[in-house]
Amino acid sequence: MDYQKLFHERKAFERETFAQRMEEFGFKNMARMELFLWDLELFLQIQKILGDRIVLKGGAATQFYLPIEAQRTSVDIDMLFCGTEQEVIDTLKQIETLLGTGDGLMEFRKHTPKNPKTTLPLHTYYVDIPSVLTTVERNVKEEGCPQQELKIEFILQPEKWEFEKRTGENIFAVKSNWEYQLLPLNYLFADKLTTMGCETVGVQNDRMDEQVKQFYDILMLTKYGISEIDCSTVRNKYMDLIKKEWSVRKGTECSAEEVIADVRKQLLRYEMADGGEDIILKKHINDFHSLYLNSKVEYTPQSVACGAALVRLMYELMLKNAGWEKLQQAMRIENKLELSHLSGKEKGIKVREIRDTLIKEFGSYSVILPQILKGKNIKRVFWAVADVDNLDEIEKVLV
Repeated sequence: MDYQKLFHERKAFERETFAQRMEEFGFKNMARMELFLWDLELFLQIQKILGDRIVLKGGAATQFYLPIEAQRTSVDIDMLFCGTEQEVIDTLKQIETLLGTGDGLMEFRKHTPKNPKTTLPLHTYYVDIPSVLTTVERNVKEEGCPQQELKIEFILQPEKWEFEKRTGENIFAVKSNWEYQLLPLNYLFADKLTTMGCETVGVQNDRMDEQVKQFYDILMLTKYGISEIDCSTVRNKYMDLIKKEWSVRKGTECSAEEVIADVRKQLLRYEMADGGEDIILKKHINDFHSLYLNSKVEYTPQSVACGAALVRLMYELMLKNAGWEKLQQAMRIENKLELSHLSGKEKGIKVREIRDTLIKEFGSYSVILPQILKGKNIKRVFWAVADVDNLDEIEKVLV
């Protein structure tokens, strides 16, 4: 591999650099860190050729809108392209000519699914990229050419999309000044929301790994990006997207009511993630944490349950086009429940007092029985009872 032909410096691809950044940011899976760096590199190669007609979306784009402590790895590249399939083929051939090593690396392979679940103009390719990692770190048994496989997807669009340019200065996998063309935050958030509703337009239950991953992105964008997200724009875009997704999947007129009911049902399942009965969901949450996240991120069944209540509140406000004031109020209340001004016995007494009050006064809002809530921490109790209608009263309790 001639690293002088790459956008990112050769040092960024060295094993020692990966190890250093893993230690600095708390990541545990070096193979996925390496894949994410190649995601960014190949996107820049594609962007150089296709110009302003190509836009990065999906998980890779999401990380540019999150602080490093909330970022996750991504193993594929999702893009919107205003152009033809032949232009895609020509672009990938140019990159093969530029970066190909003659041993099968950097050669793109078209993938055609046997039973496609969508009629989107989606074109998928796989490519093997060089790796500096050991067989153990790549989780492979056979010796041979050290490589990893990347998935690349182009969704063809008839018109150019808006995009926002951001650098890689605050990305966990690399520090670079190169600019990446990203789907704007409002559109990206609306697009992510369409992954919910596993029986209608969202990620289905046979892909729970993907479903949990998408939920994480929605939750983190809600927590860290809501002040930059416009409720009305997201709502309008979301309603358009679910209609299109319904059409390509079912070929009929969209029932928005059915999609909304489906999303609420999925969020209810996630709100019960720490209940003990949903072993499958728990497993995928824990697997996602070990594969994609840094060790400093709290992402347990309990935090997912709290996060699902937060997302539910956001979703209902978005549907009503009611803005984010109540959502931001709920997050302020959650922060107050840290009780950081107290410690020791005094804090323990206050925690019990708040928990008992929340259960007694607002327990009727919860789908979890009061006797079970008594064993939860106060943040979990708060999110179990929180609702648009009771936040003002809850906040008074905490004064």
